[in-house]
Amino acid sequence: MISTLELFRQGRKEEIWSRHWGFLDLSMEEFMEIQNRLLLEQIDLVYDSKIGQAIIGKRKPQSVSEFRDLVPLTTYKDYAPFLSERKSDALPFQPHVWARTSGRSDYSGVKWLPYTKEMYSRFGEQAVGGMILSAASFKGDIQIEEDDIFLLATAPPPYSSGINSRSLQETFPVRFVPSLDKGEKMDFSKRIEAGFNSALDVGLDYFYGLSSVLAKMGEHFENGTDEKKFSPHMLKPGVISRLFKAATAAKIAKRGMLPKDIWKLKGVMAGGTDTKIYQERIEHYWGKKPLEGYACTEGLAIATQTMNYKDMTFFPDIDFLEFIPKDEHFKSKQIPGYQPKTLLLDELKPGVYELVFTNFRGGVLLRYRVGDLFEVVSLRDDEQNINLPQVRFYSRSDDIIDIGGLMVFTESLIWQAIEAANINYEDWVARKEFQNNEQVVHLYIEPKIGQPIKEGELKEQVINGFEQVCPEYVDMQSIIRHKSIDVSLLQPGSFASYMDYQRQAGADMAHIKPPHMQPTDLSMKHLAGGSQ
Repeated sequence: MISTLELFRQGRKEEIWSRHWGFLDLSMEEFMEIQNRLLLEQIDLVYDSKIGQAIIGKRKPQSVSEFRDLVPLTTYKDYAPFLSERKSDALPFQPHVWARTSGRSDYSGVKWLPYTKEMYSRFGEQAVGGMILSAASFKGDIQIEEDDIFLLATAPPPYSSGINSRSLQETFPVRFVPSLDKGEKMDFSKRIEAGFNSALDVGLDYFYGLSSVLAKMGEHFENGTDEKKFSPHMLKPGVISRLFKAATAAKIAKRGMLPKDIWKLKGVMAGGTDTKIYQERIEHYWGKKPLEGYACTEGLAIATQTMNYKDMTFFPDIDFLEFIPKDEHFKSKQIPGYQPKTLLLDELKPGVYELVFTNFRGGVLLRYRVGDLFEVVSLRDDEQNINLPQVRFYSRSDDIIDIGGLMVFTESLIWQAIEAANINYEDWVARKEFQNNEQVVHLYIEPKIGQPIKEGELKEQVINGFEQVCPEYVDMQSIIRHKSIDVSLLQPGSFASYMDYQRQAGADMAHIKPPHMQPTDLSMKHLAGGSQ
């Protein structure tokens, strides 16, 4: 099959758009036809392997319905005996690359996942598609160019974001600053500094990474904390010209210099539960809205926003998708061994569901519970004329705080409430605790340095924030007689000290920061200064 690069060099832009985003024109029937066909191919690919036999059993499913009846829902514990040592003898194919994740899950160790060559290549194609869509002003708009420049803000391989960067560069000739070979050997802060220094000279076209990182960079610019010290590098004509134009734009706007004054980004591709929180801030700093996507190491990139930057649409050819209804999800948490019922995409109605997926292209995960919940907002996008369900990331299943069965607090909801409270804060964590035998959501918030605030005032502001963004909270408070929200101040520098402690202890980069939701007692001890 002709590559996207060859199509680009031949000027066949309509075919490029159709290849990457033609699925947005599919009917539900066409979407499900792709899903079903690829699932049957996947069964053939994986069944004769040791891992396939162990998960599927002795009887080979002959249809989609048989597959769902015969194969149990799985978690990483079911695969750990075959994957943890990264041996290929149990796999259907020799892996092209091994990816790892250290996110929280039901499995306490490092999770290793094998990617086939086809999975790896498709991952890179998805990144090219993200470039196209994040820069597009209308359907069919192709703005990508060879040697487009990315700020290298992803983790190095074997993390999936670093593997994605590698696959992107092999799929289409983009340029990373610093280069992948150099940047992957640097720690994150030095990598970003080196990238900015290069970008002052050569420019910057795209950003791909976490929304919180991009927002923090913009904040440093706005507050003047990212000012560069003089260096010979800044005497280059390109740097002088770029900074002069940026300074002029900032002066005309009567504000400090922002990244958008220095670089005119084509597109921003971002992920993380905080993307919607930071969306307006990122656009203010960088001049582009972030295109949000959902990806995970186990399933690659599974869903993406489209050109209206609202809700997400699932890809049809990455994984076979199933969904556990919310009531079934909670039932499975309450009854050990219970196998919850699942629905397919064409059976969904608006509501909250747990995602279950089966890898395509020879991947090994079958009916896999990744632990993430999605909310189906609508069954189509009227603005974009997309006849497929529109979804939002709802929560990690382990990150839900349920107060007395009356209300569910998610990371996104708490973040929205804190933002609505209009507090200058550094970071926060939240835990479900018991006070006087009553359940409460206890928030621990670190204010920014130089922003004095009393604990009582902070609590009042946060409660007001919940009342603004969540009518359900107001309803719950009318039922229960105690305050369900408590707020405590952390000392300035608490999160920085925690991260320094974790680095010195040799923690994996995914565990440098404490999780926002339900941090452990040990994490809270270190966060409050117990490690010092």
